[in-house]
Amino acid sequence: MSEKNRKKLHSADYFSEARDFWWNLDFLKLMGQRWQVGNINTVLDVGCGQGHWGQVLSQILPAHTTVVGIDQEPQWVEEAGRRTQYLELEERFSYAQGNADAIPFPDCQFDLVTCQTVLIHMASPFAVLEEMIRVLKPGGLLAVAEPNNLAGVLMFSNLSTGASIEQICQDVEFHAICERGKFNLGEGNSSLGDLIPGYFSQLGLQNIQTYISDKASPLFPPYASREQQVSKQLYLDWVERGRWSRGESLRYFLAGGGTEQAFATYWMQMLQKNKAVEQSLLKEEFYTSGGAVMYLVSGRKPNAS
Repeated sequence: MSEKNRKKLHSADYFSEARDFWWNLDFLKLMGQRWQVGNINTVLDVGCGQGHWGQVLSQILPAHTTVVGIDQEPQWVEEAGRRTQYLELEERFSYAQGNADAIPFPDCQFDLVTCQTVLIHMASPFAVLEEMIRVLKPGGLLAVAEPNNLAGVLMFSNLSTGASIEQICQDVEFHAICERGKFNLGEGNSSLGDLIPGYFSQLGLQNIQTYISDKASPLFPPYASREQQVSKQLYLDWVERGRWSRGESLRYFLAGGGTEQAFATYWMQMLQKNKAVEQSLLKEEFYTSGGAVMYLVSGRKPNAS
């Protein structure tokens, strides 16, 4: 993942315990049947971060399957290794530093090449997919998990369901402008998941399949389960920092065609909304179904003629 140097490691705000609850295992087992994973011996997890995705997938893969993860950040590579030791997976997993747009492996090495929420951060996701296909064996499986993040703005809670139509539209507009600005700056498309099947088709993949994860993250009092406790804390963290920091949001907003005056209005509205969410959570009154749009798209590399 070649990007400009930034003070914060990529995805540092998102590698929380909440990521361990992103998928329903029975859904992934069904995907294993659809993908016919019995013959998969080698896996490459691109942009692996702390290793969550590959480690989750290992539960549906044959016991002998080995998984290699690469990430641009040495710190995440080290943390992924520690996680596999904790999960007692170190015999099957290995990690190395590497960029998604210049994968450090020869052609045709892996039975399965995969990534989770990586392409949304790429200036050139098409080029990254070409690299992933390059290291995939003929007949091998490419599978990516990517979202439409803008859709989440229209997921309602007990607080937002009573908002005026104008407020709802302004909230969507603010996030849409920021996402467009992020794209215009070459820092990725936060709702890229909608486009992945078309990319697969353009790249010549076969047997393209597209599914939406059945995972929701409902939050309702008294927030009794571990997952709900983690979700509650995640909401409180987002209240504190927002989806992006104020400076980053302003940069995206301006690049997306917004003005500083309009941004100030939107930002104040968001702070007020976040404060209401915080108070409702602390009073144990907040509830939502916690829906999301996460696509799981796969395709096969054509066999050599």
